[in-house]
Amino acid sequence: FNYFEPLGLLALPMTICEGSQGGGAFGEKMTFSGLQLWDVSVTEGLTLRDAQLQGRTTTLAPAVIPGTFCTNLADFKDGQLVPKRTKDNGFLYRANLTYKPIDDVLIYGTVSRGFRPGGINRRATVPAYAPDFINNYEIGWKTSPVQGLRLNGAVYYQKWKNFQYSFLGENSFTQIQNGPSADIKGIEVDANYNAGNGFTLSAAAAYTDTETSSILCAGATDTTPDCSGSSVSAPAGTRLPITPKFKGSMTGRYEFDAIGGKAHVQAGVSHQGSASSDIRVANAAIIGRLKAFTTADLAIGIAFDRINFELFADNIFDERGQLSRFVNCGQCTRNNIVPNQPQTIGVRFGGKF
Repeated sequence: FNYFEPLGLLALPMTICEGSQGGGAFGEKMTFSGLQLWDVSVTEGLTLRDAQLQGRTTTLAPAVIPGTFCTNLADFKDGQLVPKRTKDNGFLYRANLTYKPIDDVLIYGTVSRGFRPGGINRRATVPAYAPDFINNYEIGWKTSPVQGLRLNGAVYYQKWKNFQYSFLGENSFTQIQNGPSADIKGIEVDANYNAGNGFTLSAAAAYTDTETSSILCAGATDTTPDCSGSSVSAPAGTRLPITPKFKGSMTGRYEFDAIGGKAHVQAGVSHQGSASSDIRVANAAIIGRLKAFTTADLAIGIAFDRINFELFADNIFDERGQLSRFVNCGQCTRNNIVPNQPQTIGVRFGGKF
């Protein structure tokens, strides 16, 4: 539901039209303060379900865009409804520099800028949100120090300005607001080794350090340095949610000839650390942290010229990792958890035609 403040109306998300018509039956227009509203009082005693079963219209407001169910959100100004709009402009760039001192070593640097556009919120009384920009500074390397070994990596620093974040607001409408800036620092590395005798080993790891550079205010329009216009949702230095500090994985594979085909045995393990579930400190305490977890996979198979077969076991120890945690409404305190894939054992067949 949206609360139309200038007139004190509680209204479903709808288009409000100027003019005056009488009426009041379900599916007709009614007059209120010089505005036409779609009558949802159901004076004929019909529920939405009954109207649908009888083939009656179930549209609560005429579509603004012909042939669609889209309607406008608007502000009431000087006796007129002015549709909400948002418009932004900016400058993006990307520059790369590479240097190859020897054949098996490449060093590169990247400077770039990205953005996400702004927009309007579904609740008419919540202001539009602005675009957010991220400036990225990265130095990386790609090397082959010895035969069969590749080592790659990168270190980076990112400045995320006016980052967008979303949450369930009043009446559980998703609300998007802009936060302050955040600093993101990290390192990523990956390695691959081929022993030349059928054995390969690959590994990857990432460390990410993130934190807000100033306090996060609860109010969508509160830009005061001390959140005096609302309240503090998160102090400066709060770690950004969802992304753990550490993630890593490793996979080993051995291939060998058997019964006229190429057989393989493979094992893998992956780990990710714990992370906050919400940037708002009080809400994060209610929802709880995402716990660290480790999973392991096994597979054995064989490939012939035209067919292949594999027996696999993913998440063999049935580790119940948490990918996200959330609540169902803005005032709810019961937590919901989205888990990772449970233990899965199966067989894969493939063929070439």
